[in-house]
Amino acid sequence: MTWRRLAGLLTVFALVAGGSIPLPARAQPVSTLAVEVALPDPGVLSSRLGAVSTKKLTATASAVLGPDGTPLLVRDRAMVPASTMKLFTALAAVDVLGADRRFTTKVVSARKGRLTLVAGGDPFLTVHKSKSSAKPANLDALVRATARSLKAQQVKRVTLTYDARLFSGASYSASWKKSWASYTPRIMALTVSGGKSGGRAYTNPAASTTRLFASLLRAKGFTVNYGGAAKAAKGATLVASVSSAPVGSIVRRMLRVSDNVAAEMLARHVARAVGRPGSFSGGSAAITDWLKGHRLWKKGMKIDGGSGLSSLTKVYPSVLARAVGFALADPAFVDVVKGLPTAGVNGTLEHRFDDAVEKAGRVVVHAKTGTLRKVSALAGYVTTADGAVLTFAFLATHNGTHSAAAANWLDRSAAVLAGCGCQLARPAS
Repeated sequence: MTWRRLAGLLTVFALVAGGSIPLPARAQPVSTLAVEVALPDPGVLSSRLGAVSTKKLTATASAVLGPDGTPLLVRDRAMVPASTMKLFTALAAVDVLGADRRFTTKVVSARKGRLTLVAGGDPFLTVHKSKSSAKPANLDALVRATARSLKAQQVKRVTLTYDARLFSGASYSASWKKSWASYTPRIMALTVSGGKSGGRAYTNPAASTTRLFASLLRAKGFTVNYGGAAKAAKGATLVASVSSAPVGSIVRRMLRVSDNVAAEMLARHVARAVGRPGSFSGGSAAITDWLKGHRLWKKGMKIDGGSGLSSLTKVYPSVLARAVGFALADPAFVDVVKGLPTAGVNGTLEHRFDDAVEKAGRVVVHAKTGTLRKVSALAGYVTTADGAVLTFAFLATHNGTHSAAAANWLDRSAAVLAGCGCQLARPAS
């Protein structure tokens, strides 16, 4: 590892610990390390990236920006971002909701013997205790607390209903393919196990979650009558509750594993926080407004949902690269930075950058992946061999049978950046 790359990496580590690096459209903070780094020469960079094969790809778009946001290479066009869209959702969620915000699932009672399970919009609610710190809330704990309360009241028979009105509108987007319906979870505010059981999506996550709660309560010796959906009564007494991990932790996991349910639920929370409906359209509008308000917008863009599952979403790679820079520039978005998968190490990049040509990118490329049947994308940041921290985004389309070729183009392009001296040759003295 060169001393310049080490210095660049230490700059990023300092950011994650609470420092910052300068980017445009913000007050220019003093760099955490006074290290002079050599930026790639745009012409050399263009030549090296141009040498990466695009065979079998139908279209590509690219953007590489310097540590101060200076464009080093921009071949822009509005394209489907797939799950790199989650970068926008993550930024908006952290900014609007706050990294410390938690979502509470609770049981309330309006009168003795009647319980209502009230949705809190926790995307990571589980049935049993999870080893993941991002998933602290579970039905087992909620049932145990409920059982204690019922026993104290000497209640043995209850009617159980649920209130999932926190979110509104359709639970399955009109822009999602119908062929995905058997395994793609519906988006509802009361959802357990990511809205799936045995690989199959629940047709009504709220009802399925409530039935699971009922079965666990029956196992405690109670008689439970399932009453379906019902509005929780005003003034109902709190019986028990469980709270999610903080939004910051949810964002990290959402980005790391590319969780679609978490992304769509966060988009709805953002929508509600700014006075819009907690729906697909409300979330799309709220994220659009947030991006425009933070100068992360370009004419021709369209946001449709928070996850990137919709092919109606169109973004520019230059805006994705700027969004990554936006996160790097402000310690408030440290969870977005930490959530990015690391090449060859974890998340959706654990098994990528897997050949000799891509080796330079391992460990030093941190990026969000995006994959649909005919779309592949990668957006993140990298520390070059010369120690420069660059942000980038690469988008590609193909005919649906060349995802491996697309992944190679993405990884090899990022690896070019990672191994980049990319300076003009200097004449011998």
